Amino acid sequence: MDHVLERIENERWEIQVDQFQSWMLGFYQFNGTWETKEISPNLIQITYTYHLFGKGVLLIPLQWLFAKVFWKRYMKRVCQNIETLIMNESPYLYD
Repeated sequence: MDHVLERIENERWEIQVDQFQSWMLGFYQFNGTWETKEISPNLIQITYTYHLFGKGVLLIPLQWLFAKVFWKRYMKRVCQNIETLIMNESPYLYD
């Protein structure tokens, strides 16, 4: 489940993902920050940062592997999907 912790339009979003419905390698929470910065007219830099929180010392190698392989690849796809929405001038609405 996603929770919006802070939303400053056209500047910053902070979200938290928790209450997982399946076992997630000992992860219990993901915190993400989406920050935008206008570099020039019609050019915006987006910085997307996630922090993954886990329990269990024995799971650390699997958690590290998950973060470096799967999660990094997943976040690249998210950014590519957002870029596609922008290029297609798709309307985007958050409720």
